[in-house]
Amino acid sequence: MINPLNSAQSVHNRYPEASTSPNSLVKTDPAKGSDPSDQVTLSEPAQKAQKLLSEFPPLILDPDVHLKNAEGALKDLLAKYNIPPNTKVSISSDSKGQFTVSGDHPLLAEVETEINEGTAKELRNSLVGAHNGSIIQRIGAAVEMAMRGADQNPGMTDTYYSWVRSVASEAQGFGYAVNFDEGVITGSLVNSLGERIAGDERLSLPIG
Repeated sequence: MINPLNSAQSVHNRYPEASTSPNSLVKTDPAKGSDPSDQVTLSEPAQKAQKLLSEFPPLILDPDVHLKNAEGALKDLLAKYNIPPNTKVSISSDSKGQFTVSGDHPLLAEVETEINEGTAKELRNSLVGAHNGSIIQRIGAAVEMAMRGADQNPGMTDTYYSWVRSVASEAQGFGYAVNFDEGVITGSLVNSLGERIAGDERLSLPIG
């Protein structure tokens, strides 16, 4: 599941070496200082796009960051329903973003409803972010393997490229499972067989 998150990568984070003004982009070399000839004037559409991007926080893809946020949001939600903080909770989501919550407390059904209806916005977004980040990590691991393989065996480049596409397609159909135990949250992808796997687990290049 790769759903859009309420964030986008800022221009300043993508290009930290660039200093921007409303109407221009100036790239400077610390050794040479600023040179007016290096200034590039941005078109009006580009200025508007730059302003729009600057209004969003940076896009975070690290699933561990999202899981940490989910941990805090889940604790707050449990407290809302007076559910003991040491209650074991399992949360799973399918590739369509539908969440299921289980555990030894009757009010966990309310937690499930809040996540699915979006009223527990911070928790839902964090879980979606962790899921998406894990999928992207898996695809990234496949790309790195394919690049190394192509360097060693250029004749297999097209085969490796096709393999990366199949890994990406499969990963986007993976579910996600979260366990909350003794106040600590953990999460992992769930493959089509219902097995929990790490982002780069069980990946192997095709053999020519």
